[in-house]
Amino acid sequence: MKVIIAGEIPFVDEIGRLCRRAAHDTAIFLVEDFLGAIEAGYALETLAGAEIAIELHNESPAAKQELLLALSEHLPPDALILTSALATSATQAAAWVARPERVVGFGVVPPVADDGLVELTAALQTGPTAVAQAELFWRGLGQEPVWVADGPGLVRARTVCCLINEAAGLLLEGVAAAADIDRAMQLGTNYPHGPLAWGDVIGLDVVLGVMNGLFNEWGDDRYRPSPLLRRLVAAGRLGRKTGQGFYTYPEE
Repeated sequence: MKVIIAGEIPFVDEIGRLCRRAAHDTAIFLVEDFLGAIEAGYALETLAGAEIAIELHNESPAAKQELLLALSEHLPPDALILTSALATSATQAAAWVARPERVVGFGVVPPVADDGLVELTAALQTGPTAVAQAELFWRGLGQEPVWVADGPGLVRARTVCCLINEAAGLLLEGVAAAADIDRAMQLGTNYPHGPLAWGDVIGLDVVLGVMNGLFNEWGDDRYRPSPLLRRLVAAGRLGRKTGQGFYTYPEE
């Protein structure tokens, strides 16, 4: 099966690994490279033969809309579009594309296990054929599909990013050092990762995108992004992918 993946690190790497392990013919693009390749005509042949497109942009709704518009314009009309429903709902994403009945939302949180779980959500526009195709595809990647209600963040990303946002607030207020906050959550509550270190793995720009999506959707102060999270993203300190976030990482 020919699969197109377009989005951001680490999501494209994680899902690309699963697709290649399942022996799919997989093409991976970062958002900015993908849009440039379309404009230059380099990606058109690749898109023309794609059966599934996986959109993995979780930062800016405007950039996500541009990406989805480009995909839907150049993909075959019956190609399935899987959209990351972390910063925006699947229904909103489907509203941006031609033939919205082929759009299914999903959610994963890095690091992604080889044999794990994927949250799936149907947009209001999603058709039954797309639902069946999405389930079959994710099972083929070794992921167990679980259907949840549509909305930014779905279940895991909403919960984890709220935890990261609260931990950022603790750090900003001087309640404890970053390493001590993470140690308290790992050893005291048996979390698999400390929330601040986990945020650095996911990408702080993604965490901010999820929190903005939740705040815009619900208008509840509990989803208001921490000022420290905003500052780190503004400074380009996005976590592991930039070498600095809540922590500093040596060059690999």
